[in-house]
Amino acid sequence: MKRDWKASAERVATTILGGTPDRVPVTFIASEDIASRISGLTVREIISNSKRLAEISIDVHEVLGGDMISIVTTPYCGPYEGMAFAVANGKTERVVWKDYSTPFIQEGKICETEKDIEDLQIPDHLKVEPWPTIMEAMTIMKEKTGMGDTFAPSLTWSIVQLLRGSQAYMDVIENPDLLLKLCEKIYTSQWDYYQAYCKVVGKPLVALNCQYAFNRHMLSFEDAWKFEGQFVNKFCKEAGLALGIHNCGFEPYWEELVERHRREGVTVVAVNGSHPLDLNEWVKFREKFPEVVIMGASVHVNAELENGRPKDVAERVRQNIVKLAPAGRFMVCPICCLPWRVPLSNIFAVRDAVEEYGRYPIKT
Repeated sequence: MKRDWKASAERVATTILGGTPDRVPVTFIASEDIASRISGLTVREIISNSKRLAEISIDVHEVLGGDMISIVTTPYCGPYEGMAFAVANGKTERVVWKDYSTPFIQEGKICETEKDIEDLQIPDHLKVEPWPTIMEAMTIMKEKTGMGDTFAPSLTWSIVQLLRGSQAYMDVIENPDLLLKLCEKIYTSQWDYYQAYCKVVGKPLVALNCQYAFNRHMLSFEDAWKFEGQFVNKFCKEAGLALGIHNCGFEPYWEELVERHRREGVTVVAVNGSHPLDLNEWVKFREKFPEVVIMGASVHVNAELENGRPKDVAERVRQNIVKLAPAGRFMVCPICCLPWRVPLSNIFAVRDAVEEYGRYPIKT
């Protein structure tokens, strides 16, 4: 391995604890698209066995040059959980594989009817692939780098949508009890995943959960809490975990969500998102929640990273560092997953800008 993962781990830990690292940490959400680009392999080849998956994940993160590492078949947003439900319920024909991108299931076909929800079987994450392969790859990666993967359960609205489809939005109004029944089954499945994760990988300290429902263009805050937030909160309390929140939506309820979790007894340690794009809003968030790590801010994959030049990307990263890094607990993280259409030169510009502008003390 070329990268000093021990130094990266120390840099990240120092940042999370509120200390001053040598420089601002940088991390990338590396999923199937970028893994295929760098490795030249199809997703099925990448995930064919745990050793290969771990090795490719390490290689990809070493090429990108970030300070954190994760399996490239990222479990956080739900496709593999949707696949597990399809397998457990005899609907494998609903799984759609892509050669060089994230696989998915046909939306709304697993829980098309009320009976489908009533009869929905919970997958065994120790047995239903690709979960055993993914978790074993996590252990191999940890052994090789000394850095553990992020525990990312899928207690998220995206799973509801995968299983129920757009009908879920109608259910919020017309059939909330049925929708809650589906949410309870998703919770049961995620608890099974947590127990499997603890057995194979080890007990985590933090759950990084996507809270996609918490966007103003999707659901009201109270509906989002009812069908997503309360289950995340309950999970963290029952597992004894702190919470990191990922939200790559365009109108997130950041402040309201952090405050609600706090009132309900869960500590939020980090937020991971790219919106609002107005950096001044992130400065206000930092002032209100100085103990919460900001991972991301306004480095958005569909802005300069996709449409600009390396110097435009570097300037965006510089602005984020100057505005947010002096107060501490800040990491640069383009949001969200790195798609095919983002030039590699722009991705590398993020890393290079952090090296140039992110050394402490920050020059403002």
